[in-house]
Amino acid sequence: MNFLLHPQAQPIIDTFLANGGKSFEKIGEITALRAIYEKNCSLAIMQDLEHIQSFDIADYFENEPIKLRIYDQQIDCEQVRPTVLFIHGGGWVMGNLNSHDSICRKLAEVTALRVIAVDYRLAPEVKFPVPFEDCQRALQYIIDHQKELSVDPTRMVIMGDSAGGNLAGHLGQNFFQRYGYALKAQVLLYPVIAYLPESESYQIYQTGFPLVASTMHWFFEQLFSSGQQLAQVSLLEQPFIANNGDIFLLTLEHDPLRDEALLYLNKAVKNSLNVEYHHLKGLMHGIFTLAGKLPVAEQYLELVGQYITKRI
Repeated sequence: MNFLLHPQAQPIIDTFLANGGKSFEKIGEITALRAIYEKNCSLAIMQDLEHIQSFDIADYFENEPIKLRIYDQQIDCEQVRPTVLFIHGGGWVMGNLNSHDSICRKLAEVTALRVIAVDYRLAPEVKFPVPFEDCQRALQYIIDHQKELSVDPTRMVIMGDSAGGNLAGHLGQNFFQRYGYALKAQVLLYPVIAYLPESESYQIYQTGFPLVASTMHWFFEQLFSSGQQLAQVSLLEQPFIANNGDIFLLTLEHDPLRDEALLYLNKAVKNSLNVEYHHLKGLMHGIFTLAGKLPVAEQYLELVGQYITKRI
């Protein structure tokens, strides 16, 4: 099947197909997949962001590891700052603080806010619910250390891409109930909403891109020990309440996750939530880790930053 691609995406997919067109799950050993993914992300970073300062935190909380990276144009500011919590994607299997570093730097530049990226343990070395618990624990750590980290939890946005969007949604849809603060917004970029392999977009996108339907099946197989657990990943079963913030939802045309986001959109609207929805034609899953080679993606990150700035 031939797909109509955005002019900026066409050479990227042409190169992918010329190199064999192997989707992520077909690359080989997971350690090799992770290394290739991180390298490819590093080759597509956005430029002129060196002025954004950052530092890493490695700690233990509740006897479990915590890994964070903090970005800011005012890194040494002692006053509490409005903060964006960012959770990276990668199918719960790959990705880390480095793979999405460029995205976080861009957000810190555009918003002039504090950005905190969360690292979490990956499948299959750990299984569900460990990545979710790691992210919840990281958020609790940030709340508990808000003064030391210069974070204002009353002015917070939670954001993620792909599987990170799913993790962000789980945190975001339960934020007010857990902490008593109203969340300013949730930003979900081509998120995993649930395990919905019967969707039309799963049927359409089975070949021709790095992430296709079989990739998603494989990701879920790595994360879950039992098929009976699959329903627990669903954002559709989480609370939809106004105190958990407005929602920015972005989908892509050439993405097996495209259609499930519409179910989330419809449920949010039915619950009277404010949703800003963007659907980008001609583009494929994972555009923001390719933003250095895909100017339209960098432009949309700027738009995301503007959205956050207005709401925080």
